[in-house]
Amino acid sequence: MAAARHWLRRRSTRPCIPVTDWHSSYLDHPLYRPIRHVAGWLDLTGWPDQHDYDRLTAAARAEQPDFPAALRFAAELEPELYYEAHIGATGEVPTRLGNWHDWFNALAWCAWPRAKTALNARHLRAIGRGEVKRGPLRDAATLFDECGVVLAVSDGQMAAALEGMDWQTLFLTRRNGWGSTISPFVLGHALFEQGLTPHLGWCGKALLLTVTPAFFGQPYAAQRAELDAKLAERLADDGWLTRPRELMPLPLLGIPGWSDANEDPAFYANTDYFRPSRRANSSSVMSSESKAGDSSVSSASATSSS
Repeated sequence: MAAARHWLRRRSTRPCIPVTDWHSSYLDHPLYRPIRHVAGWLDLTGWPDQHDYDRLTAAARAEQPDFPAALRFAAELEPELYYEAHIGATGEVPTRLGNWHDWFNALAWCAWPRAKTALNARHLRAIGRGEVKRGPLRDAATLFDECGVVLAVSDGQMAAALEGMDWQTLFLTRRNGWGSTISPFVLGHALFEQGLTPHLGWCGKALLLTVTPAFFGQPYAAQRAELDAKLAERLADDGWLTRPRELMPLPLLGIPGWSDANEDPAFYANTDYFRPSRRANSSSVMSSESKAGDSSVSSASATSSS
């Protein structure tokens, strides 16, 4: 645990902002790169209100041709339908004010408009088949929506290392491949929220998407747009990503450049965090009843064994 304490000690030297206070200092961390440009559309000095959310959607429509025409972030809305059903029926996304989770959800909609629309459509199809209170397909969609990390990869050995939970190969032996043969793109808004107060044990749920080597030479915005389109196409097939365990655990603090501590190879010797295998019959779906009567994933912080 020495490496873990080292990481926490270095983080503690940075300014500490109460998690309830509005700020944007988090945006310089690589975790937030997919939404950084979106957050920059508004020059906010405090928590956004309904007017600010309306400005955000207006900017999204101007900047993102695939942003849903009817979508609106509706402040403090208490829908009568299930959350996903209400979005599908009205285009209104219930949004709590002064709430990081919902702020990051709005930014994710703006950064990943096609994938988020496809996730909502997947829920609606499942509900239409009778999977109202959740089942494996909706659980997988929700887990990805909350905790998902898209890993664009052109290197089969890196993909195999992730699938085999071979952290030494993924993070050390082939470390130089990060950014040139494999790259993380966070979609899950729960991860954005948890990034405000990261901790040892913090994991995302990874989804591999194969790309060509030329992908990594594109501008970042083009990379994200390509992945958004690929995700939307795949999510339209309900035979793909049918259960939560198809998503792979990814210890986020192990990604090169994401934590000061992982510059020391000894950091990866912590097998409580970098587990060699999953625990049997484990699940990272932690459900709670939402305001709309539906359940939602409330945590992405399970260890890599999940």
